[in-house]
Amino acid sequence: MAELPAKRRASERIAEALRREIIAGGAIDRTPALMQRFGVSRPTLREAFRVLESEQLIQVRHGSRSGVRVLRPAPDSAARVTGQTLQAGGATIEQLYEAREAFEPFAAALLAKRRDRRDIAALRAAHAELAALVEARAWPDLGAALARFHQLLVELTGNQMLGLTAATIATLLERHQRNRNLFVESAEPDTATLEFRGRGARSIARLTRLIEAGDADGAAAHWREHLANAAEYWLSGQDRHAVIDILDAA
Repeated sequence: MAELPAKRRASERIAEALRREIIAGGAIDRTPALMQRFGVSRPTLREAFRVLESEQLIQVRHGSRSGVRVLRPAPDSAARVTGQTLQAGGATIEQLYEAREAFEPFAAALLAKRRDRRDIAALRAAHAELAALVEARAWPDLGAALARFHQLLVELTGNQMLGLTAATIATLLERHQRNRNLFVESAEPDTATLEFRGRGARSIARLTRLIEAGDADGAAAHWREHLANAAEYWLSGQDRHAVIDILDAA
C-alpha cells in the first residue's frame, strides 16, 4: 500500500517532464529508453502516458504499429477542457456572449490603430465572401461564414491568447447550439433571420471601413453594438440563464 503514492508521484513527474518537451516541439523516445531515463517500470510509464492521453497530447498505438505519437495541441482540446469546467461550474450561455463582448471590440480597436494593409485585405476578403453568399442565398454557409469572421477579427491581432480564447468560445457556442438543436439553418430562413443576416454583413463592411480609416474608438464602439445586438437576437429564443450544454450527446 505504501508503494502506491510513490508510483503516482513518479508518473505525474514523468508526465510533467514529457508535457514540457511536447509543448516545446520535441518528440517522445521509445518506451525502453524512457524507462531507463526515468528509472521506472513499464506500468509507471503507462500511468504517465494515460495522463498525457487524457490531455490529448499523445496517442498510444497498439498492435503492429505500436508506439507513442505526439499530437499537436489544438484549440478544440482547450475548448473541451474549458467547456467541461465551465459547465460543471454552472456557466450560462449568456456568459459566453458576454465574454465575446469583452475582447472583440478591443481587437477591432487594435487593428484600427495598426492599419496594416494585410489585415484590411483579409477583412475585405471576408466581407466579399459574405456578400457573395448573401447574393447566392446560401444561408447555412452564410451563417458559418459570419461565425468565422468573429474568429478572424481576433486572430488578425496576432495575440495568441486572444486567438485561443476566441476559438474556444466559438467552439463552445457551436457545441451548445448543436446539442440543444438551436439556430438550425433551414433551406429558406424566415424574414427576420434574413434581415438579421443582411444587417450582419453590412455591419462587417462598416467595421472594415472604420479599421481602414484608423478610427480605433469608432471601430470598438461599432463592434460593441454589433455584438450586443447579435447576443440579444440569438438569446431571445432561449433561456439565457440556462447552463451551457457542451458535452457531446450519446
